[in-house]
Amino acid sequence: MPLEPEELARLEVLAAQTRTADPSFVFGLSTGNACAPVEYRRRAAARLGFALAAASLLLAVVLLLVGWLGGGLVALFAAAGAATAARRCALQPGIVPAGRRGAHDIPA
Repeated sequence: MPLEPEELARLEVLAAQTRTADPSFVFGLSTGNACAPVEYRRRAAARLGFALAAASLLLAVVLLLVGWLGGGLVALFAAAGAATAARRCALQPGIVPAGRRGAHDIPA
């Protein structure tokens, strides 16, 4: 069943948005190599960030219990920074305008 012209136009717009938002995914589709979309790559990075935040928080608690206040506070600030970065990474939308690309949009 052939597609209607407005459906073809919508598909072309979607293809153009995908090409600009995630070029490594499009390259993987065109060459036949599997590549996860940017949303899934960001999810893995967010999980790693949350794991680092939890490890830093555990280190902060241990250092504070041992009595090293300075090291505990530094680890506590590191945990807060890692958690904030992981949360921002997890909340990033999948399609980013071409003029607002950042380090998180570099193809993996």
